[in-house]
Amino acid sequence: MVSMTNFFLARHGETEWNRVRRLQGQKDSVLTSQGVEQADKLAQVMADKNISSIYSSPLGRALNTAKKCQQALAIKTEIVDGLQERFFGLWQEQYFDDLKDEPHFEQVFFQVSDKAPPQGESGIDCGKRIEQSLRKIAADKGEQNILIVTHGDAIRCFLAQLSDEAACNAYSQYGNGRVFPVSFCHQSKNFSLV
Repeated sequence: MVSMTNFFLARHGETEWNRVRRLQGQKDSVLTSQGVEQADKLAQVMADKNISSIYSSPLGRALNTAKKCQQALAIKTEIVDGLQERFFGLWQEQYFDDLKDEPHFEQVFFQVSDKAPPQGESGIDCGKRIEQSLRKIAADKGEQNILIVTHGDAIRCFLAQLSDEAACNAYSQYGNGRVFPVSFCHQSKNFSLV
């Protein structure tokens, strides 16, 4: 029999900086009222998924989203540092539209490559970090349905390893509050999109 861990990768609710397209990376800003609604809706969507564990990035926007799910599902949230957003180095706190003339802008935001913002993390390295965290959770938890509350670019960088279609702008495809199901097969040690 095939042993699977089913992950539901969820992006946190909208924040003040998301609304104005200001790059957070590993900095933080608070959820907007819409972001709180998205977190509540995420909790509702997860209610019939037989979730046994919730893991979250330690960043406030993800943790606050996870706590909404924790309240609704009555499951404790565990924090995993490896689930943080991609580290955008010197570009953090900058407005997205102000970065368009920077070297490697296209490779950083529209591809998943080895290019990184100044003093930041490449998309490939971010994807590997998320994958490592998920592998450890799968090894610890076995055959369970697990909610992962993380970040848009972190999800994009990880999913790019599984599908060419994943390499696009996090602002368009990986919207706030969206969920991306992924399974991990313990026999093959591979992830697959569901």
